[in-house]
Amino acid sequence: MTNVKNKVPHSVISWFSLLYFVILFAERLQSLVRAATANQLFADSFEGVASVTVSLSLLSAVVLLAFFNKYFWKSLTGKAKPDYSMMSITAGVILVSGMIHTEYTVPGIQFASYGMLIAAMILRVIQLAPESKNRFGLWYSLGYLTVFSMAIPVVYKHYSLTNAILFHVMEYLVMLALVFSFALMLRRLFSGRGENLLLWIPFAIMAIGDTVILLMGWTAEVNTFVLIFAVLSVIVFILGKIIFAIQNKS
Repeated sequence: MTNVKNKVPHSVISWFSLLYFVILFAERLQSLVRAATANQLFADSFEGVASVTVSLSLLSAVVLLAFFNKYFWKSLTGKAKPDYSMMSITAGVILVSGMIHTEYTVPGIQFASYGMLIAAMILRVIQLAPESKNRFGLWYSLGYLTVFSMAIPVVYKHYSLTNAILFHVMEYLVMLALVFSFALMLRRLFSGRGENLLLWIPFAIMAIGDTVILLMGWTAEVNTFVLIFAVLSVIVFILGKIIFAIQNKS
């Protein structure tokens, strides 16, 4: 009898991950090319830093994919199991590029790429669930990681603020810290250690960081999307802590 775990091949997860990489890379690249054509890559200090950061993110992701993910490429044909640890790190590296708003950004295409990554996460959990010691914790952690990822603030330009430079610096720092946190939790999930992703340090970074960003930019524009998912992440985190504590006592 075929093991339930094997009903989701590693190759399928890898293909969805590849779609995430390709779609996001293509969207970010077209933004840079169109901005360069219009001489907007370095139109001001924000655009200059954004263009350099996005370029470094894409270049680093290409290097990681080309030289450090050999099992990922083999897994596409079913010849090997992907190195989920390195794959997660690469996903986080390229995600940095998607968290910076540049000229000619196409949000719909970006969300399509994130959808591919979420699909890979779901399939990995389906694959792991049959042998997990805490299936509820695994699925709950997947839900938390998903809403957490939506609470990562995109770096936007707001020169209308009196403290614009400080605001932009804080945006970058919070975004980088949360992308790093997301990548670490994604690594745990993909590596089969995702039964409890309700970790205090990433949660604290999200709660404090998002609060600072929202308050600093409140007079220019209320980032409703981040506000909603930050609040939702807090609710899911606290509720999960209570449920997990009850589970441990029973």
